[in-house]
Amino acid sequence: MSWVLAEDVIASWIGADAPDNPALVQTWIDRAEREVRFRVPDIQARIDAEQPPGELRERTRDVVIAMVLRTLRNPEGVRKITIVTGPFRETRTYPEGVPLGLVPSSDELAKLTGTGVSA
Repeated sequence: MSWVLAEDVIASWIGADAPDNPALVQTWIDRAEREVRFRVPDIQARIDAEQPPGELRERTRDVVIAMVLRTLRNPEGVRKITIVTGPFRETRTYPEGVPLGLVPSSDELAKLTGTGVSA
């Protein structure tokens, strides 16, 4: 059971160059949802049991969409690039403490587990 569809990610895109391959977007959604289920094994049971229904499912959708957007926009996880024309220098900075790849942030996990939001 998928929480998010490719159209949800594409509709959430801000700016130009929105993805135009729904099958590829769905592949990344499927990966993100598997990662969420791995890290929060009881998430589907909690979504199913929620009364009134909806809030946890919507938070889960938001997290999956954010994970996919982050990955599609910046697959290398680069925070800063410095390019100097001469004598040719390029610097890439990767964020410290932020996981690379399709991994939920600590804040996103907190939204799903109810353990509070980190600073």
